[in-house]
Amino acid sequence: MELVNIGTITGTHHLNGAVKVTSIFQDTDVIISEKVLLEKNNDKKLCTVKSVKRINNKKLIVEFSEISNINDAKSLNGYQVKIRRDLLPEKTEEDFYYNDLLGMKVFEKEEYLGDILDTMETAAHDILVVVNSDGREILVPMVDIFVKKIDFEAGKIEVELIEGMKE
Repeated sequence: MELVNIGTITGTHHLNGAVKVTSIFQDTDVIISEKVLLEKNNDKKLCTVKSVKRINNKKLIVEFSEISNINDAKSLNGYQVKIRRDLLPEKTEEDFYYNDLLGMKVFEKEEYLGDILDTMETAAHDILVVVNSDGREILVPMVDIFVKKIDFEAGKIEVELIEGMKE
């Protein structure tokens, strides 16, 4: 069973055990009444989502059935919230989850540049972190001028970089 990280618990909300979660996950209705895995380092907890309320485009208030007071909620700070992949709505090539890009091979024309190791969120746009065979990182902004084609079936991304981006 594949799990997808949808956010990180960053604090508590009120005294009843609700937590604040930093998350850009939009389809919050699909996780209500579902079990989620809370994970931090090697510590794992299985909890049932009682309610979810979005407070802005990057923050959620989440209540778990198993957490009923602020002290228990405080102990969850820093935990990642992970859900089953099958709960996510299907996406198209133009509308996908960044998690799907991890491990894809990146090419500029026919030259292999490396694999996608991570994505970074910035104020302007997201960044693909490409690691080459020497372990060096190439940062590629996730914008049309640089990312030309994403081929999920072939597991590869075609990019066009400007001078200096590979150094």
